[in-house]
This record gives sequence, C-alpha cells and structure tokens, in this order.
Amino acid sequence: MVEPKNGVLWTGVRAARLAGDSLSEEFFDRGNPATVEAGDRDIDRWIEERVIAVISREFPDHNIVSEESNPEFAVQPRWIIDPLDGSINLRNGIPHFAISIAFQGAREPDVGIVYHVPSDTMYTAVEGEGAYANGRRLSTSDTADVSEAVVVTGFDPATMRASDFQQFQSLLAETGGVRRFGSAASELSMVAAGQFDAFFERMLSMWDTAAGTMIVEEADGKVTRVDLVNDNNEMILASNEELHQDLIVLISSKAKSKQ
Repeated sequence: MVEPKNGVLWTGVRAARLAGDSLSEEFFDRGNPATVEAGDRDIDRWIEERVIAVISREFPDHNIVSEESNPEFAVQPRWIIDPLDGSINLRNGIPHFAISIAFQGAREPDVGIVYHVPSDTMYTAVEGEGAYANGRRLSTSDTADVSEAVVVTGFDPATMRASDFQQFQSLLAETGGVRRFGSAASELSMVAAGQFDAFFERMLSMWDTAAGTMIVEEADGKVTRVDLVNDNNEMILASNEELHQDLIVLISSKAKSKQ
C-alpha cells in the first residue's frame, strides 16, 4: 500500500504510462502513428484493464468509475477513468488520443492526469498545487478578446440536431476560429497549456472531463457546467479567466434566443 496524498498521483501516472506504453507497443508505432493494427480487438477495454489493475493493486478500497466496465456513480474516494479518449482517432491513424484518470478524494486532494500518448505528454494536476505537462508549469492563455479566441469543440449528429446548436454557430461567427479534434480530455489539457483559448462541448460524461477540467482550473482557468443534461451528461465551457464571462454571455444569449 502507498500513502494516499502523494501515492495517488504517482499511482495514476504509473497506470497511465504503463497503459500508454502497452498501447504503443501493441497497436501503433510512435514514430509512425498512422500504422494501427487493431483488428477486431476492443482497445478501450484492453487499456482499461491495465489501468484498473495498477490502481486496484495500490488502493483496493477505492471505488472506480470507468467508461467501459464501471459506468455507474460511486461515492468518494473514487477514480474516474476514460481508458482511451479519442479511440476513433487511434483506429484511423490520427495521432490525437489520451488516457484520462481522475481521483476525487473524500479527505485527500483531488488529482487529474491526462496522458497524451502520441506526443508522450503527461498532464498532471493536484488540487491546490497547480498543473503541469511533463514537469513544466502550465498557465492558460492571456487572450482577452472573444473575436481573437481560438475555441476547440466537439459535436455529433445529435448535437447538430439539438435546439441549442445555435450556440456553436455563435462561436463560429464571433470568435477567432473553431477547431474539432475528437479528444475532450486532450483538448481541455491544451486549454490549460494555453494552446487553445477555450473549450466548449455538450453531452459529455464525467470520465470525459473529470481530469481535464481539473487541469484547466489548476492552470488558473475557469470551468462552467453550462447545462446538466442528465445524471451523467453535461455541457462544459472551459477557458482562461479573461474570456470566461464573455463566452458564458455569448452562449447563454444564443440559447435563450431559441426559447
């Protein structure tokens, strides 16, 4: 057993790295990520088993919420895992996917870990101690004008049919640009690193966002759950502090205009 306060972080980092290394050895070459040999195998569950094995060995009494095998709510202390955020990217040879691990403690500090496997970038955050990428302290961008903001998002056919799709149209029209890459955990971490100014997406589950949103907040960013759709789906807006309120007003005004 390990001491919880520091052990949680290093257990999560070890689980993410071991799973990521196994993933690269088994399914793709980091030097040539377009070469993927997945066949019919369930890569998500394959990675999940490896992450959970490391965590359960060190913290057998902790609860686990995971996308593939344990998606139900569990009380703290709990680990929230997305074993492969961006699996479609991986299967199509697109080097943008991550392993996301969050810990929410009843008495210990919360921890967020996002391992962007193709770039070998380990994003980490401990509650009250800042956010880091491979040991480098992170800070959100200093962009202050919405018209200059680069926003990263995600959407699917259900979102495009939704009544509040006008929110996305407003982002397209009034920001400096919108990008879509397919890995919410990765893109939240990139907001924390200042590579994007804001992230906005609806219909996300807790395993998509638990680690990434914490990393944003520990990088002095702001996170708002814009709309709770149901018990495990929510709309997330994350950005630097300067833009946040203006983006909330922009999105909220478009949502109200449809009512």
